[in-house]
Amino acid sequence: MSDMLSLYLKSLLISAGFVAVVSGIYALAMLARHYDKPKLERKNKIFDILLIDILIIPILSFAIVAFLIILKAR
Repeated sequence: MSDMLSLYLKSLLISAGFVAVVSGIYALAMLARHYDKPKLERKNKIFDILLIDILIIPILSFAIVAFLIILKAR
């Protein structure tokens, strides 16, 4: 049981880091492209990115857990 928990926590950290890097790059590119837009619209885009991140991190984490289990079985 503790092995599964440790694998899940590792995959959660990996997926959170990956999603944070990718969304950070996307947010910077979006802010640079749409600098002339109103501040409220840019803020709403950032909140959209954060909501997407919250939804993607657990899904990606389970995919990484499956990959780690396969690697551990070998």
